[in-house]
Amino acid sequence: MSPRWRYALALGVAAPALYLLKDRLPGEDAVVGALTGLDPIWLGAAVLAEVMSMSTFARLVRRLLAVGGTRLTMPRAVALTYARTAVSNSLPAGPVLSLAYVTRELSRLGAAKPLIAATLVLSGVYSTATFTLLGVVALLAEPATRPYALAVACLLLAVASAMVRLHLHPVRDWMRRHSPAVLEQLRAAREAIRPGRRDRVVLAGLALANWMLDIACLGFVCAAAGVSISPPTVLFGYVAAKAAAILALIPGGLGVAEFGLGATFVAAGVTGGAAAAVVLLYRLISYWAVLVTGWLAWALLLDRVRAALVQAGHWGWTALLRMGAAMGPCAALYGYRDLPR
Repeated sequence: MSPRWRYALALGVAAPALYLLKDRLPGEDAVVGALTGLDPIWLGAAVLAEVMSMSTFARLVRRLLAVGGTRLTMPRAVALTYARTAVSNSLPAGPVLSLAYVTRELSRLGAAKPLIAATLVLSGVYSTATFTLLGVVALLAEPATRPYALAVACLLLAVASAMVRLHLHPVRDWMRRHSPAVLEQLRAAREAIRPGRRDRVVLAGLALANWMLDIACLGFVCAAAGVSISPPTVLFGYVAAKAAAILALIPGGLGVAEFGLGATFVAAGVTGGAAAAVVLLYRLISYWAVLVTGWLAWALLLDRVRAALVQAGHWGWTALLRMGAAMGPCAALYGYRDLPR
């Protein structure tokens, strides 16, 4: 779908909702008033939860690479996670560019192409599966959507059962006839990572923790703004906003996620000003702060930038030593000018 049609679809969904909620849209004074009495402790907890969420996804990728025999340091894994998120959430065709960027960076570290492909696929599979589970839980928690949740759960079970029973033979045969190269790449990726039972449990736990910590960030922001809202409603609003952003295919879900989350909270009885304050703070932490940090991490991962920082650090340390020696009482005796330049 072209960007023009994606934006038209998002506008077509948002316009009727805006018309229905126009009488409940907050004014500027209401939003500012909701932002004046923030609890710094809960706000700090929200920031910490988002940092832990990003670190957890980095651990997921690092674990997959370790199972495949390639080690990645935790600082580089975290920097790569922030950088790929910034590329994905701020550029047109960001997800595709993000995959290419991660592939290039991991290749530079010596990871084989099949292992990189398997890591990207499996991280996406675990992340999508746990998000789907949260979506079903969110639908089950709301009485109005409980029948839909049961229908979705039955459909997912039927599809999973059919895939296991058929062993994907029809799909494999079709790919053998039409895309043998892609099938061979998938086989190589499958051979690259063979997680054991314990690895699968850990990977699923990390993927679920990544989402739960992001949801915790939203809940802590609600507490910081003094918004009293039930955990099922927070979960439902979060899942609805994320799903709308994914379907709209707009980088970072910009505009769609904010509106979906705010509309869910307003429908749950939260005042417009408080709902807008919560959405503004949550997106500031989970989107804009991550975006800025991600582009800084992207710059730091460049070899020439790191080399320049190392050189600058060397110069600064040498200058500090010379200054300290020059200020000493025995500077003339020991000859501070002989310090390395």
